[in-house]
Amino acid sequence: MIVVSSPLSTGSRIRAALLSAAFAVPLTAALGCEAPQTGGGIEVSESPALGSENGLKAYNGLKAHNGLTLLTGLTQASGLAASSELMSTSDGRLQVAYLIKCALPATRTVVKTDSRGTKYTFAGELGLAPEWETSSCGQACQEWVSACLLAFENTTGKHVPIWMVAEHPAIGFGLSPDYPRQEGAFFGNIFAPNPSEYYCGGRDYAVSPVPGRIGSPQVDTSYTNINGPGGTCKSACTGSDSPHVGDGFKSCSHWNRVITIWRR
Repeated sequence: MIVVSSPLSTGSRIRAALLSAAFAVPLTAALGCEAPQTGGGIEVSESPALGSENGLKAYNGLKAHNGLTLLTGLTQASGLAASSELMSTSDGRLQVAYLIKCALPATRTVVKTDSRGTKYTFAGELGLAPEWETSSCGQACQEWVSACLLAFENTTGKHVPIWMVAEHPAIGFGLSPDYPRQEGAFFGNIFAPNPSEYYCGGRDYAVSPVPGRIGSPQVDTSYTNINGPGGTCKSACTGSDSPHVGDGFKSCSHWNRVITIWRR
């Protein structure tokens, strides 16, 4: 599991306008077998390490407009163009910071240049899709990064510590007594031609909800509750296996790449 802060403040949609017209990596693209989940977890901050105090604000959703492609690696010039809207504005660069934070491990960084030649360094942290550093982002990559970005969403843009668990070797299952409230689960694919952005309420969804996060009044969010307003994960999701029964969810509806969030 991972402890992260959740300041991803979205506007209309966190959708994959994050992609260019070339987002046509087939969703069936093979990534090879995913490594078995080994348990454990990690604590991380929701801050994207760009010195931002207000979190990620994507007023019009995560968007690339011919700048970001799934076909090539993030480190390649064609993977994220200097001329893209994502690189030309501070909000866009904050979006890039979150994307790389989710996709790459803490040992990796990506240096990108904007249209004026200014260089920016973006640090990885969670390592949910390390293959995207140098190669294409297939279905598993897209769905893990999507779940991560959705889990960070906070419409206030403020940094709130959260505990993250998932059936992924980079995260795993396991709980912390410092994060006793199960907020909910996040899943979908924001990169698909018709983006899917979902969450469902956890056991403590409505208990002392955090402003800007699910369970609290939110405005202009990107995701929807897959079970309808107030719907809980219990009716749509399969829980984690022994010895981590109750830690989180390994699948929800037909989605098999799910991130469960716990909060204080």
